[in-house]
Amino acid sequence: MSAHSIVLSQNLACLENARRNKRRHVRTDTAAADKTLQTLAADLLAARAASCMTQSDVAARMGTTKSAVSRLERGVGAHPTLRTITRYALAVDAAIEIRVRTRR
Repeated sequence: MSAHSIVLSQNLACLENARRNKRRHVRTDTAAADKTLQTLAADLLAARAASCMTQSDVAARMGTTKSAVSRLERGVGAHPTLRTITRYALAVDAAIEIRVRTRR
């Protein structure tokens, strides 16, 4: 095996390891984001229940559909914007608090 082939093989191995590590990191971040979204969805649902409103009531106040509200509350497969979350909170007369905490 030539020196060039050895260097090429080492570079390919290095790239493959970097790709694997990146995929692992993305999965961890995705899982954390999904958990955060599910917690947010539970909080939104609790706020709606506390305001004695139906999904249809919230949808009407937000200017959207009941099914969109349902998807948001399930928190599965949804990626709501901050604007959507704020509109939901205003519709159920709730406040939004955003915090950033370090992981330890």
